[in-house]
Amino acid sequence: MMGKRAAALVTTLSLSTGAAPASTGDFCARLAENSGIEAPVAAEGRTEWTVNALNFGQRFLFGGTAATGVGLLPVEPATVEDYRRLETMCLPEDKGAVCKLVGPANFKFLWKGKRIITPLTAGERATITVKGTKTTCRSEPSAPPAA
Repeated sequence: MMGKRAAALVTTLSLSTGAAPASTGDFCARLAENSGIEAPVAAEGRTEWTVNALNFGQRFLFGGTAATGVGLLPVEPATVEDYRRLETMCLPEDKGAVCKLVGPANFKFLWKGKRIITPLTAGERATITVKGTKTTCRSEPSAPPAA
């Protein structure tokens, strides 16, 4: 009886962590799916997309504003080295940021009022660029395994 309760608690805790369930595709395809963004597949099979946090009407008719945020969280259990590795992956640039991601890590995307966590698997690579209200995601070829 106690085993069923423990299993239910573990299931409840894993659902409340904020991490999205694993889905198919490369990182940018998963991020788009988790964020509700349509993502075309690039010619070489990797995903690349650009979106604007404001639609046409919000930008030109009503003068709306929007905030987009990016960040990284380590995969737990994390070491000091894991935190140090993540420190320089997302850096400010112009009026935005550029993230050159290499997994394993959990990417945090603040988009249209939602906090979306999408994991990068070990060796998986992507580049995220935020300029003003536009965000671009481009999946890169995976890094070779560490020797």
